[in-house]
Amino acid sequence: MVLITGEGSHQLTAQEICQFHRLGLRPIIFVLNNSGYLIERLLCKDPDIAYNDVASWNYAELPHALGCEGWFTQRVTTLGELDEALARASQGERATYIEVVTDTHEAPPLANKLHDNVNTLYHFE
Repeated sequence: MVLITGEGSHQLTAQEICQFHRLGLRPIIFVLNNSGYLIERLLCKDPDIAYNDVASWNYAELPHALGCEGWFTQRVTTLGELDEALARASQGERATYIEVVTDTHEAPPLANKLHDNVNTLYHFE
């Protein structure tokens, strides 16, 4: 079981990861941390407006704070660190929680295409 979530939406549902532990499941969870609501940034006229920011959490510590004992947790900021974390996760011996820190405006191609055309979203006649 793999879960990929942004840190903004994760802050709304983070407490539920302890259910995986309670049920004896071993998910691999990736929290993409880009310091805010990326899709909102890409769709706003002003992507740096403050309401798209989220509070900074110590995400890699979260499973332990929620009672998920024995989980492998790691915060990664480089591709090398991500490769190491993925190698450990692929062993499947225990639940894994990886915080992947990216640039604030790092986005996939489709999201960037939406951003490039954001002015068409606000065009009223």
